[in-house]
Amino acid sequence: MGRGPYEKSGLLRETSIPPLARVHETFEITYPFEDVAKGDKSRRELLNDELIVTVVLWYLPFGEFDGNEVVFFEEEKNLNLKTEWIWR
Repeated sequence: MGRGPYEKSGLLRETSIPPLARVHETFEITYPFEDVAKGDKSRRELLNDELIVTVVLWYLPFGEFDGNEVVFFEEEKNLNLKTEWIWR
């Protein structure tokens, strides 16, 4: 069976984790904000000050969630956006 054009073009994202190697991923999470006019300038303010982030890494032996999946890492972290937030 041949490979399709989607595999040849390199448009798929590499999501594997190499053994004994650290992988750094960046994810953009949209978060609700409001544009507030202050004087003649507009400024963004967050609607909530805290965010709960849950990271779950799954092993899918057959590539699908069909009852054979295994969770091998799970962590939940509370982020205080008043102190840890940088607008980019």
